[in-house]
Amino acid sequence: MTRHTPIGSTLSSVAVRACGLCGDVRKMSKAHVPPRASGNTNVVLRAPDIVLNGVRQPGRWTAGGMWVRGLCQDCNNRAGNTFDVPYADFARQVERLSTPIASRLAIVPGQAPAASFAPGLVSRSVLFGMFAINPRLRVIFPDLADDLRQDSTRGAGQVRWPDQLSLTMARTHAAFPGQGLLSSGVWSMRVLRERVVHWTFADIVWPPLTWCLVPSDREPERLGLGPPITSGLPDVSEWVKYGPDRTSVDLRNLIPTLPSFAHPMLNRTDDWVEFMTSDGSDGDAVIVFGKAP
Repeated sequence: MTRHTPIGSTLSSVAVRACGLCGDVRKMSKAHVPPRASGNTNVVLRAPDIVLNGVRQPGRWTAGGMWVRGLCQDCNNRAGNTFDVPYADFARQVERLSTPIASRLAIVPGQAPAASFAPGLVSRSVLFGMFAINPRLRVIFPDLADDLRQDSTRGAGQVRWPDQLSLTMARTHAAFPGQGLLSSGVWSMRVLRERVVHWTFADIVWPPLTWCLVPSDREPERLGLGPPITSGLPDVSEWVKYGPDRTSVDLRNLIPTLPSFAHPMLNRTDDWVEFMTSDGSDGDAVIVFGKAP
């Protein structure tokens, strides 16, 4: 008998629940993560995770983009009206400047076209999405949730960033073209070959970018479990402290040092052991796969 078992919660129910950012209990809207403007449109296929005969894999693929019902309409609209276009522009610039030709031109002054972005708006787009896929973030880091909600675009220093958190970024790996992932509540450890761990609060993977919200300490390494797999990725936590007027950061200084990252859930090897939250609530593990048609 073939047995399909869903893993965790995909936050797809239309039931009334608490918004992942403001906490208001009401009907949640459909939040596309990352924003539709970045290519996560309705033609993108989405699949929640299932276990098929004991093996985890994507479930039924349906069109509609990668989304969760994790934000109320007000919070979702705030992200859409303010952050979606800057994020999409940033993603396009990263993709353009990551080509082999652009890499060669970047070291020749005056030949590579300038490309700037707004780090405050880009990071807020990412964080709104992460609070949508992991409602527990609002409970664990209430000050961060309040600052993002109440003062989402004002000047530098308005957002209180927790010392326990790091927002890391990388390019998506070339081995997984057109593949995406939303995950929270899943912590992994590689048990074969070199021991490494992936302890994370939320992950967003959609070409050309991977974002991981991880603990800033090295507790797994101190416990002998291995270093975090994200330890070599750039920490961009400071971006959220910039206001919308900061648009002068040149991507040519960022792209050459931006590594690619192969997410453990996309690798699909037997090297990793996964631990998931599951208590029958909206705080269950969230795993949603996406792929370009």
